[in-house]
Amino acid sequence: MLSKRLVTGPVLVAVLLLVVWLDEQTGGLTLSGAALPPGLPLLIICLVASVFAGLELSRVAAASGRRAAPVLTIVGSGSLLVAMWTGGAAGEAGWAVLVTLGLWFASMVVHAQGKRTEGVLADAAVTTGTALYVGIGLGFYLLLREDLSAWWIAAIVLITKSCDIGAYFTGCSIGRHKLIPWLSPGKTVEGLIGGCITAILVSVAASHVLADAGFAAIGWPLAAVLGLVLAVAGQGGDLTMSLLKRGCGAKDSASTLPGMGGVMDVLDSILLAGPVAWLVLTLAGVPATP
Repeated sequence: MLSKRLVTGPVLVAVLLLVVWLDEQTGGLTLSGAALPPGLPLLIICLVASVFAGLELSRVAAASGRRAAPVLTIVGSGSLLVAMWTGGAAGEAGWAVLVTLGLWFASMVVHAQGKRTEGVLADAAVTTGTALYVGIGLGFYLLLREDLSAWWIAAIVLITKSCDIGAYFTGCSIGRHKLIPWLSPGKTVEGLIGGCITAILVSVAASHVLADAGFAAIGWPLAAVLGLVLAVAGQGGDLTMSLLKRGCGAKDSASTLPGMGGVMDVLDSILLAGPVAWLVLTLAGVPATP
């Protein structure tokens, strides 16, 4: 398992860095004379990830006895991503609300087919909630891209994932006290602390490197706070997915990625970290990069 992760992990990092590089190179694209919002390659990779995530979460829902509409979930999450990418700072909330309302009513119609009424509300909630979970979680990275370099997006993802790495090795080395044994038996208090420390160090280092490269500078105190909150948010997202998987008796959401499980087993921490990063950096008034 670990050997496969040591192969899959670097491959995923390489893909992320390639997407970020392409994003930086295509920041000034125009369509019919109109400038496109920054983040087109980032949008594309988010759309691809949302397809796998929607399918995996639909299977999880089905295993727990609920019906989901995978196609509608994928269309809904993709629509939310596009809305948040194109909406702009003043408009993305309105577009996202319209997409959400449309998705909700469409879910009710789909799940009521065949004159079925029993469980329609719960099934529609699963379909809509899944699309919101994936679409809005990833969409916040597109909002961050409006004001920050794509390299900052990569940094936020790597900071979040560094907590997982630090927690794993700390927990394996000195972990003694179970964090939430009924939900995630492998997680320990010591592992969480080690993961938080790792994320803080990576965040401070990343902010220093990005500042030296001419991108938005946040200073080491805010970088340390960002690392801590991303670590906590990432672990919260991981535990959320653990709760969903335990509800249907599954260890992994799928077996798409060798050694890591499904795409959702990689995205779980990232989905919650994006909104938290946006909130922290927005409240801190981080300046836009030229």
